[in-house]
Amino acid sequence: MPRSPEAARPLAVRIVRRLPYAIPAADWFHAWRREHERSARNLTRKNTLRAYNRVYGSDRWLAEYLGPERLKFYEQVAERCAPLAPRRVIDVGCGTGHLLRFLVDRLPANPELVVGIDHSPAGIQRARAQLPAGHWLVGDLYRLPPEEDRFDLVLCTEVLEHVREPARAVEILCGLCAPGGRVAITVPDGAEDSWPGHVNFWDEDELRAFLAPHGLVGIDRIQGGAVLLAWLAPEQETAIRPESIAQ
Repeated sequence: MPRSPEAARPLAVRIVRRLPYAIPAADWFHAWRREHERSARNLTRKNTLRAYNRVYGSDRWLAEYLGPERLKFYEQVAERCAPLAPRRVIDVGCGTGHLLRFLVDRLPANPELVVGIDHSPAGIQRARAQLPAGHWLVGDLYRLPPEEDRFDLVLCTEVLEHVREPARAVEILCGLCAPGGRVAITVPDGAEDSWPGHVNFWDEDELRAFLAPHGLVGIDRIQGGAVLLAWLAPEQETAIRPESIAQ
């Protein structure tokens, strides 16, 4: 007589399956495995240059990182910025260059200067393939282009929540903005954000207070309200000038 599937299992397994904590333990194991598996999500939560180089340098992890929600985010920011019709634009923390690519595609005419800066060489390599006409530089937020370069639009999206000196970072971004230009900054809504890779969290009121000294014009909500998009019109004479990037 053939044994049943249950009888074919080892005795220890059959006993464990009948214990009341077996299902919770299995749920815990699957949750633990999700948190520790090799994935773009788990790599980026480390918030390190090495982690982002690994994600940007891998076709598999990059495809996971550039999921529908992230691409939708880039499209929404580009749509909000396109009416400004900037002739000179810089994206600080440009990653793979997709945001600049989406923005340029929406402008009525090609800008005269498009610059992207990121601390990840792998990200800059991807960005050059996205938009060959752009000027792509490897560097961090605190060492930006020479001070004579000024831009009609300064982008800094999903960066400030990662950095240790956000106030200094905003001052430097404002120093890149040309008279009459705009600085566009996005951060997750800190009232809902709990991402382990972030070190700064602002809800809308806190972000208003933080950015008020820098010519805050207003704050929009995108991504269904989960992301705050702040607009600054800084006064150039009070802005701190960035250091020149090493040539």
